Amino acid sequence: MASIIPGYEYDIFISYRHKDNKYDGWVSEFVNNLKKEISATFKEELSVYFDENPQDGLLETQHVDKSLEGKLKCLIFIPILSQTYCDPNSFAWKHEFCAFNDLATNDQFGMYVRLANGNVNSRILPIRIHELEDQDHQLLEAELGGTLRAIDFIYRTPGVNRPLRAHEDEPKENLNHTFYRDQINKVANTIKKVVAGIRMVRPGADKVSGNSSHITDDIVQSPNRKKLFYAAIPLLLIVVALLYFFKPWQAALQDTNSSNSIAVLPFADLSAENDQEYFSDGLSEELLNLLAKIPQLKVISRTSAFSFKGKNEDIREIGKKLGVENILEGSVRKSNNKIRITAQLIQVSDGSHIWSKTYDRTMDDIFKVQDEIANAVVQELKITLMGNELHVVPANSEAYNLYLQGKYFFSKRNQENVERAIDFFNQALTLDKNNPTVWASLAVAYASQANNGYIDAATGFNKAREAAQKAIDIDNNLALGHYAMAYIKTSYDWDWAGADKDFKNALALDPANIGAINGMANLALALGRFDEAIKLYTRALELDPLRPIIRINLAMTQMHNNQPEEASKILKEALNLNPEFPTAHYRLGLCYLLLNKTEEALAELNNEPVDDWKNHGLILAYTKTNSSTALLNAFITTYGEVSAFQIAEVYGYRNDPDRAFEWLEKAYQQRDGGLGTLLGNPWLKSIENDSRYAPFLKKMGLKNN
Repeated sequence: MASIIPGYEYDIFISYRHKDNKYDGWVSEFVNNLKKEISATFKEELSVYFDENPQDGLLETQHVDKSLEGKLKCLIFIPILSQTYCDPNSFAWKHEFCAFNDLATNDQFGMYVRLANGNVNSRILPIRIHELEDQDHQLLEAELGGTLRAIDFIYRTPGVNRPLRAHEDEPKENLNHTFYRDQINKVANTIKKVVAGIRMVRPGADKVSGNSSHITDDIVQSPNRKKLFYAAIPLLLIVVALLYFFKPWQAALQDTNSSNSIAVLPFADLSAENDQEYFSDGLSEELLNLLAKIPQLKVISRTSAFSFKGKNEDIREIGKKLGVENILEGSVRKSNNKIRITAQLIQVSDGSHIWSKTYDRTMDDIFKVQDEIANAVVQELKITLMGNELHVVPANSEAYNLYLQGKYFFSKRNQENVERAIDFFNQALTLDKNNPTVWASLAVAYASQANNGYIDAATGFNKAREAAQKAIDIDNNLALGHYAMAYIKTSYDWDWAGADKDFKNALALDPANIGAINGMANLALALGRFDEAIKLYTRALELDPLRPIIRINLAMTQMHNNQPEEASKILKEALNLNPEFPTAHYRLGLCYLLLNKTEEALAELNNEPVDDWKNHGLILAYTKTNSSTALLNAFITTYGEVSAFQIAEVYGYRNDPDRAFEWLEKAYQQRDGGLGTLLGNPWLKSIENDSRYAPFLKKMGLKNN
């Protein structure tokens, strides 16, 4: 059967090594299913050449080039790339792959076709069923004259590298959660796009170059472009300076194209002893940090991405919950100084592979591998990688290992594990004393330790300040250092202007830094800039959609901004994510109080799992009754030394300004964090016109807007 395009023998030529079909006939099964899918995709019938029987091949006495010339005159050439295909001495390589490359390059359409969406696709459409060795990869790209872009067709079980088959069509049983039918459909749809592009070519039109795709496809700079880049550096520096002056941190509020969105799931620990969880988690987070530095890419934060750790959930459902189009996942197998990292980039819409690769290296190469993976991801997503050297982790591999262990334990946040994290960070610094990232991480750990009352506040925050300043002195362009300093200035110093400056520095250096965005939102709330705080919390939710505390902070800000109805909706979303999350029921109960829904308020407050918040809310709810006094006295006895601000709120709501200011002064002496929610506080409205209010704000460094 002839091609749908006059003058061509076949529409599709499928090239493979016969030995790849001997074991279980996978290639034949694939071709038969592809033919069925093509039949359901195209209105007309497409012709497919597939030499299923090895005895049908050409004999040594026959003229190979002349015999295959007619069959190779096809629209699309599909090589099945396996561990054996890239052999320069093989029949398939010499007389099919290379021969078609020469033939198509010189025919009327050329090797490249412009698609309807303006992108460019090669008429060689590789299907990769195995991971390729480096020399095979290089051989392919040398023959193609550019980057290999293949459709991956891989079934992934730990330690297994073979194609997915039709009878294994169960997404929960393969690591990529992929349907076999979806893989076939993706191939058929790509064929359809290329055929449509061929049909759009007008007679006599210039051929499309492989370099004529959109500029974002061209990741590697040509020498001329490099010259232009270096020539533009002075102008670029001026532009950067101007952007910095005019608040570049506001880039954190800009929308990101949803197709350029990704989540990095925690890599699986496949080590023999199953003792490398800290390393696989750390590697995942470092990759996330590298990708988050790219302005054009929306990267979901660690908290939301890691919430799927250990769960066998369909990739498409994960992508839907996180609001991303792409997911990066993989595995780590570490033994002594040897490491094997497997990474795969998956398209959420159909669960198919975009890219995958395995790296066998030593620990000394870990930083290079991280950059290789990050670069491969942005290349496949057609995004220009911005910035200079990306990684800011320790250059010493042993120090890096200690640093990752510190991060692992710090993420648990309880007293014992924060202490262990600090110990690991200090050990890393004995080996790499001038690494700013470790100093900044140590600063945040000390500040957290002090802020949670695990150690004396003054001692802890002083240690944190010294470590943060050390990080900034070593590298003033490290966002984490400025974030750590801002955290200290907000939580303990009440240096609002200084914290504002440091948060803006952190966001200018790293607009997607979720900690800096959330911290800046907290600061905006403290300063009474409620609209700004709401925008920042909303941006934080885009990057961390499954983290309830951000919704709770957003709702609290809306309450301060006289929007209790909107706040109640946000709090219900937080409870849907986690019905037991601390303070969620408490905040929703307070919303209902502001909406005069007392019964609903009491129901929510009684569901609050944390006693002190629950009791505080009930005191407010019963404040107009006699029983509230007994509840308040019991609360003061139990929590008076740590909850002075909450007690001031009760007296403010009871319209008792003298007692309210008495407890505000105690909160000031205790350096109670609640004072960061003073402005616009709905429970302290009664004291805003008191003559003592403005002086107290002045002492706090605040002003009434």
